[in-house]
Amino acid sequence: METRRKSKIATVYADRRGLQTFLRRLGSGALLLLALVAFNACAGSTLRCGQRIVATEDSAAKVRAACGEPALRDLQPQFDPRRGQVFNTIEVWTYNFGQNQLLRLLRFRDGRLVDIDTDGYGFTPPENPRCTPYDLVDGLSKYRLLARCGEPEARRELSLLSPAIRRDGRRSIPLPGNFVAAIYREEWTYNFGANSLLRRVLLENGIVVDIEDDGRGYDAR
Repeated sequence: METRRKSKIATVYADRRGLQTFLRRLGSGALLLLALVAFNACAGSTLRCGQRIVATEDSAAKVRAACGEPALRDLQPQFDPRRGQVFNTIEVWTYNFGQNQLLRLLRFRDGRLVDIDTDGYGFTPPENPRCTPYDLVDGLSKYRLLARCGEPEARRELSLLSPAIRRDGRRSIPLPGNFVAAIYREEWTYNFGANSLLRRVLLENGIVVDIEDDGRGYDAR
């Protein structure tokens, strides 16, 4: 018994010495990187608004009292086609604190903050957006798309569930009857006039994922 105890202590000591040697070899630059990663992991669950801090699990009312009204409030209903009803609604609030701070995307479920994300640096929204077909690119958030191009000519929305999959080598095989993720999908159509093509923009959960041509545009009357 005593031998086993000494062996365990020796193993822990060796592991500690090995860790110290590993950290010394990393150098100060790598240690700083590790610290930043740890900081970002912690920062993802809190947000400072002035002198107040909000965190995941806070109510929407508490967040609004601390941070004010968001620049965009986006409802993303999740629909179950098997039951023919909405079973959950995600609400995403976008805060734009200006050019020197990151855009913040706060995701709520059932009135509680469940996630805090970022979307690049903030900006001053243009008073009169001037959009061209080349301004429509994959990866834009809904807030950036609206700020850049304004409201679309038409929009269509639907909600669907993503099926569970089974991995078979490099193949992904859907498992019938099992669903794991809800997707809120929107199709926005932008018209750039008779000299250009209509653009159909596909958004999933508030992010542009595809852009397609949709016939000849037309001049507004």
